[in-house]
Amino acid sequence: MKAIRYHEFGEPDVLQFEDAPIPSLASDEVLIKVAATTFNPADAYIRMGYFKNLLPVEFPFIPGMDVSGVIEKKGDLVKGLKVGDEVFSLLEMNRNGGAAEYVAAKAVNVVIAPQSICLPDAASIPSGGLTAWQGLFEHGDLQQGQRVLITAAAGGVGSIATQLAKWKGAYVIGTSSERSFSKLKELGADQIINYKSEKIPYKLDEKVDLIFNLSPLSSDDVTSLLGLLKEGGTLVSALNPADENKAKEMGVNAIRMGVKRNAGQLSQIAELVNNYDIKPYITERVTLNQLASVHKKAGQTHGKVLILVNDKI
Repeated sequence: MKAIRYHEFGEPDVLQFEDAPIPSLASDEVLIKVAATTFNPADAYIRMGYFKNLLPVEFPFIPGMDVSGVIEKKGDLVKGLKVGDEVFSLLEMNRNGGAAEYVAAKAVNVVIAPQSICLPDAASIPSGGLTAWQGLFEHGDLQQGQRVLITAAAGGVGSIATQLAKWKGAYVIGTSSERSFSKLKELGADQIINYKSEKIPYKLDEKVDLIFNLSPLSSDDVTSLLGLLKEGGTLVSALNPADENKAKEMGVNAIRMGVKRNAGQLSQIAELVNNYDIKPYITERVTLNQLASVHKKAGQTHGKVLILVNDKI
């Protein structure tokens, strides 16, 4: 099969488009013929070796933690899935990923893909959708009628978080650059703040119940957002954390989160995509052999970059 692999940590030039063996299957795994994967900032951090102690990998390594595709084979112990099922999944970050024509995945992490969007586009949902779901509902306990501030609301996670928060019945305030204003309005944001030219505290009429930080702010800058919370409110950051001691002094909560694989939550997200018109915000589609160029542009894109692997699915 064709795959993108790297044989050592380094800059994007280490990514090679080359032949690789089709993965073998354990009894609790399925073999997915890949329709698409995505680029995530974490893929770049792993490639550069930043997580080598936390998430050790074996070389040669195939990136791509999101995947959608069709089950080609399944292990003897796999129940509830069958060959031919269209599926999607958040893969284990330190195992070979979706930037290949085939990937082996633990069946417990694989669920039926939403049917209301094309199968390749489904690959853009798992990591962003699960981060959004867990940040808003599991950590943030967002309720109907509450006010939530989402930073980087037009990004791969933020765009889904905006839609999920609106589905929940919250009042959504999003920060973005002006180029994404029209998209955020389309996604349902009630108020949009231009982070490049406007100061958030001066644009809020009242404090918020929840802040979901998806912006690469420094910890000091994230901590400065705590003053925008109502008493007992919560700041959840998927990137740099706020000062927890400062939060306690102010009578609010500060949580640093990391996304977890959760098939039940991913199935709920798929149902919402099918029934409530929640859509991924895909800003670019490229082919597998162009993945290195996407890594070179890391940090310059917004929304989600989809990596198309097999156009025959």
